Amino acid sequence: MYDWPELKQAHDNFWHKLASQLRSNGINAPQTLSRNTHDESYWLAPNLLLGQTCGYPLSTVLRGKVTYLATPAYNVQGCNGPYYSSAIIAQKDSTLTFDNMAGSRLAYNSENSLSGYRSIKALVGNPGKYFSTLVLTGGHRNSARQVANGAADIAALDAVCWHLLQQHEPETANELKVIGWSDQYPALPLITALHTPTASIDTIRKVLLAMPPEKELAITRFEVLNIANYNELSAL
Repeated sequence: MYDWPELKQAHDNFWHKLASQLRSNGINAPQTLSRNTHDESYWLAPNLLLGQTCGYPLSTVLRGKVTYLATPAYNVQGCNGPYYSSAIIAQKDSTLTFDNMAGSRLAYNSENSLSGYRSIKALVGNPGKYFSTLVLTGGHRNSARQVANGAADIAALDAVCWHLLQQHEPETANELKVIGWSDQYPALPLITALHTPTASIDTIRKVLLAMPPEKELAITRFEVLNIANYNELSAL
């Protein structure tokens, strides 16, 4: 879910190490990552070995259709172990505050996004009534750009994306400021196909839990949460 162009090599390197460990433990892991279409098309693939989704769809449209594996813990501001929050951002010279966003223009990546839309909904109620305009952008990076160039006033970027923006697109990040943070929720979960054998699930989890930190991806470790922590997100 964070496979920005600047991080493709880092993800390839990480996958090379992870896949090698999976194969050493009897899992027939492919040599390379699949990138020939949008992430969402993989979520329900019957042969999905390992993918990453968002917590809100895991609790709704994917519930009972995929198997939860584990959750990365990210070492960035706004994350606490396997939990994360969203940075509420505005233009650097904006007078808007966290407690006074009503009537502003919200840029959001998707209504199915926990970090970009549902976390805001939990704060303000109906976004369509609270904000004057809703600007659908299709991605956190696009949302940040819309705020930076003045096409929107507010956006909620998950903590990892805000970190990545500062690292890889400072010309946009420098035009923005954080005016507040959302509540914390379980971070973006790793999943496998619904009918992946139990023995394989146990092996994949064992390998993930043993992986060393991946500094370039800001991953410190993986943890296995209770699936109930994700199911609760459907209430959002």
